[in-house]
Amino acid sequence: MTKDLLKTLEAMRPDTGADRLWPQRVQAAEQARIMATTSAPTAPAVRSRRVGAVALTAALFAVGALGACAAAATGLMPKAFTDHYYFWKEAAPEPGATAVDPATAERIASIPGPDGTVFSVFEARGAGSQRCVTSVFESAAGAADPGPSEFTDLGSRCRHDGDGAFGDGAGTMVASFGDGAGGEVRPKELVYDAVAGTAVRAELHTSTGQVLPTILADGSFFGWFPMPSPGSPRPVLTGYAADGTVVGSIEIGPNF
Repeated sequence: MTKDLLKTLEAMRPDTGADRLWPQRVQAAEQARIMATTSAPTAPAVRSRRVGAVALTAALFAVGALGACAAAATGLMPKAFTDHYYFWKEAAPEPGATAVDPATAERIASIPGPDGTVFSVFEARGAGSQRCVTSVFESAAGAADPGPSEFTDLGSRCRHDGDGAFGDGAGTMVASFGDGAGGEVRPKELVYDAVAGTAVRAELHTSTGQVLPTILADGSFFGWFPMPSPGSPRPVLTGYAADGTVVGSIEIGPNF
């Protein structure tokens, strides 16, 4: 027996007539199919898809983390606000209380303001009874954030807890100026701050039939109204108890 493997294989080769049953071109096509199948194993493809899924999951977690960080960051009052009300920290608190940090201010509520603005009230508290409150005109975009970067300060105060009857201290101040009929500069809008007493809700009724909402914060009702025309009746602020009964009504605004 020969040790030449090539000769051994030739000897084992079937009769050449078999080529008629399995032609060379068919053999070549089948070989190409087998080679194509075995050269592209499925395992690496599955691993690739799993890696992609993990990468996508990681990306989603990353986006969530960024969103959480952004949400946390939006809880900070803008520097323009804290710088403007820096003096809140200097307000002398009573014994056992601490000064108020404007960075801790929160928007209590908002109502529509003049000319597409928003009227909002912010309050910040220190330890004990010390707190500071301010009302502002801000933009609708600013009202969507925890605090405004641009606003009109409508007056603020820092005080301790106290009692009072409905309407006490209902002073008004000018919020903005405009041109009068003769071109003179005159008040355009006024704002007010009136003690709530036992009232839990209030409305401001103007002589023109408008009913303007108010904001209850720190035991007072805050709001604004257009400057009445000279000679017209002053607006009336009416307070209501929880059961809807009228607590009291007062005229509010300038005397002509």
